[in-house]
Amino acid sequence: MKHSAILFGAVVSLTIVSAASARILADRSVLAMDRVLSPAIQPLTVTSPAAEPGEPIPAVYTSLGKNVSPPVAWDFAPQGTKSFVVVMEDADAATPVLHWLAYNIPATVTGLNKNVRNRPQAKAPAGMMQGVNYAGGIGYVGPKVRAGDPPHHYHIQVFALDRMLGIGPGLSLDKVIAAMNQRVLAEGEVVGVFAPPPQQTASN
Repeated sequence: MKHSAILFGAVVSLTIVSAASARILADRSVLAMDRVLSPAIQPLTVTSPAAEPGEPIPAVYTSLGKNVSPPVAWDFAPQGTKSFVVVMEDADAATPVLHWLAYNIPATVTGLNKNVRNRPQAKAPAGMMQGVNYAGGIGYVGPKVRAGDPPHHYHIQVFALDRMLGIGPGLSLDKVIAAMNQRVLAEGEVVGVFAPPPQQTASN
């Protein structure tokens, strides 16, 4: 199985790799892409203009800045796609840290703009719902790395589904994945690397 992925960040060069290769880069936690059960999942191309080659993930998308969600786009969704799910997780924590969960994104949508409002049910795109992040809030919460830790990898995973999920807003990732199982047609990810500046002392 092949997946499209992009690795960007302050501490490594921008490199395009397959998701399978990205998972071999280092030991990491089990992510949503590993947990979803669906036959014959196709590759989905995922990109983000949040960082340019050789540049760091902008602070605006982290807890050091405005803490707003980055823009993300996807392409080559297969025929029969009815909705999309976006999941952002930190793969380098002891267990996956969920930073963003958006689901029931209409099939006509090919990306999310910067700074999606943290609401259970979004007005734009219409119909999109958001779930609970690791901090207990709704919507997006940016990277926040413990001082002295090595760089962390943040996987923005996008799934194309064959239906809208018959669930409500404000749910956990476990409940969303349970609804996604056997419904995923394609998936892909963009992987960002983030490390705090020397003066950063907060944890999580």
